[in-house]
Amino acid sequence: MFKVFGALSGKGSSSPNGSSTRESINERRTKLILKEANDFEIALQAMDYVLDDRTEEGLALLKENEKVNGQDQTITVLAKGVIEFLQATLSFEMDEIKNASVTLGKAEQLSWKSRTEAQKSGLRNSSIYPPGTVYAVTYTESCLLHALLMLFTESMMDAAKALLKLRKAYSMLHEIMEVVKKSELSRKVSGSSAISVESNGSFISEDGKFVSADIPYKLSDKESNDPELWAFAEKIYKMRKMRLSGSHIGNTPAISRLRSGLGLSASNKPTPENSSTDLSALSDEVAERQATIDEFIHSGVNLCYGILQVVLSLIPPAIGAVLSIVGFRGSREEGLRLIWKATKDRNVHGCIGLLALMFYYDGPFQFTDVDFDIPAATTNTTKSSDSDSEGESTISIDEMDGHMLLHPGHILEESLLHARALFPNSALWLLNEARMLSSRGRLQEAVELLDSIDIETIHMRQVKGLLVFDRAITLSHMQQYERAAEDLLSLLKISDWSHAFYTYFAGCCYLENYRMAKAGIIPDDKIEFYRNKAEELIFGAPKLLGKKTFKSKNLPLDRLMIRKVEQFKSTQKKLGLKDPLEAIATSPVREIAYFYNGYNRMCKKDLEIAQKMLTEYHNPAIDQNDPDQELVKNILVSLTLRRLGKVSEGAKLLDQKVLPSIYYMQNGKVKYIKKTEDPWAYPTALYERALFTWKLDGMDNLAECKNWLVIAQNYASDYELSTRVGMKIKAALDRVEEALN
Repeated sequence: MFKVFGALSGKGSSSPNGSSTRESINERRTKLILKEANDFEIALQAMDYVLDDRTEEGLALLKENEKVNGQDQTITVLAKGVIEFLQATLSFEMDEIKNASVTLGKAEQLSWKSRTEAQKSGLRNSSIYPPGTVYAVTYTESCLLHALLMLFTESMMDAAKALLKLRKAYSMLHEIMEVVKKSELSRKVSGSSAISVESNGSFISEDGKFVSADIPYKLSDKESNDPELWAFAEKIYKMRKMRLSGSHIGNTPAISRLRSGLGLSASNKPTPENSSTDLSALSDEVAERQATIDEFIHSGVNLCYGILQVVLSLIPPAIGAVLSIVGFRGSREEGLRLIWKATKDRNVHGCIGLLALMFYYDGPFQFTDVDFDIPAATTNTTKSSDSDSEGESTISIDEMDGHMLLHPGHILEESLLHARALFPNSALWLLNEARMLSSRGRLQEAVELLDSIDIETIHMRQVKGLLVFDRAITLSHMQQYERAAEDLLSLLKISDWSHAFYTYFAGCCYLENYRMAKAGIIPDDKIEFYRNKAEELIFGAPKLLGKKTFKSKNLPLDRLMIRKVEQFKSTQKKLGLKDPLEAIATSPVREIAYFYNGYNRMCKKDLEIAQKMLTEYHNPAIDQNDPDQELVKNILVSLTLRRLGKVSEGAKLLDQKVLPSIYYMQNGKVKYIKKTEDPWAYPTALYERALFTWKLDGMDNLAECKNWLVIAQNYASDYELSTRVGMKIKAALDRVEEALN
């Protein structure tokens, strides 16, 4: 496209028909700009189909556009990459990761080429940004998503490589961000967020002429009266308008589905009169007057720069050396605020931003620990925003303070409910609503919501697998272990992810039911069934390794599983036990519950059962009082005590029974006792001790909290789950340091 325009523009006006030639060039330029906006709108529509669980329709739309163009378009390839990225991050399957990586790599190359050509030709598709800016955004988006795929592997080596890739995107993102900030500032100074009609007005008629939001200059009289241009501009305007209202993918009006609260019980409740009900424009930032290219640029840069900042702020110190190569440090607060800005755009960037926030705040392993709520609330945060008499929010994203960014509360809920209304066919958003319920301790409601959808009706296989896995986790937190195990085993047919870990997890569920039946907590009529299934699945799980692996490597939880099974076998041999289940000391399913934030989500009854089973159940392996097994058990017991309100008792247990086995002081310096039996537990115990200090003393003893977190952070080692544990420690340390400053 740019080569054609460049060749045309090379013809000077010295020819006899110079004037008509210039008009022809201008007309060609305008058509190219509209064609570009059209391609971006088609790509945005295709990605929204995917977010509504209609992937085939989205891919078919992209394929049809490829046929029309006759070649790969940068935005089309990026759209495919985004679709494959979503599939890959929802499933973590090797083939999905590989496909997404290849496509995103191609999108990087095409973006760089398109940016270079746009800069050379000088073709402006925006009145705000210089030529090629939109392809700088597609380039950085491709790099970022590719790097995230590497980070999500929880591999230290992949994380280091990902940081080097992020370095490619950072300087470009920083540069674009400066232009975006200047643009926002100029609009604020002018006293209006609206964009001038002359350069960026919506499609309107003026004396039989038109101006288009997508054409960044004043048209000639001939162009203004060109019916072909008029029709093309009107088509793009209507595409944008339909997208903003959510009607572009054929759904009924979203407003009819907008709810005021979470869960099935809120499904039939009408939206309160004072709530925002205008789904045609979800913020002041984006409306019909905003050009498609400009919208893509500022939403894309907010999303990418925001995610980049948050990811870098969470990078554990074990790979801190790489950060010096990258040359910058992320700001969690700035990053979260930018992602929040992106969510206000009614496009795929807004949706990915919301998914990122849901993962951060309410994901299976939250980075914002519900107990570690530093800084302490100093204002009433039951409502996340004030409302004026007309029901419109009076708090902007820029006004969100540190506490609100840490605990967004109703703002996050409202954003999710908007997504649920806009994408009624997608189980992805239903899953995130269930996660939000779960994170708030409403486990039964979460399961009821997950049960409300027929699994077989979900088209996106990755979402189907994720939903079943999340339900299994939630059921295990509720100690409904048999049903949890059934869900986990059903995943062997749904997902290509770690069959070995699913099998081990299911076996651990059956083991706990076996123990609970022996303890008289549940009926014992199926006790032999539980015993047989536990033995079969736990000790059979390692045989599945190598069949379903990630990048030809075992996943972190697979490596943990291997180590645990070897522990059990070693204990069985050491004690000469016939029954292998008697060689398992601390309950492995209670251990898994910690990895998925279970103790912060369990109700009082389930916490009491957990405490009882951890402290009162006996077998030969438990009775040998192995110091490593006792250490893990005592960490888990201390957590149940804290969540039951027995904070001092839990802290005392850590101080007396756990911490002396992990570190000691010598000449005023911390000395670590390096252990390898359960490596995740040692930095975790130190992190939890910091949390105990916070629960006991609050803001009065933040310095001690910081000290514990520093000790935890410095217990650096590359072990399974090291990235996950390290990120949790880093997030807490950043919050404490911010509160101390």
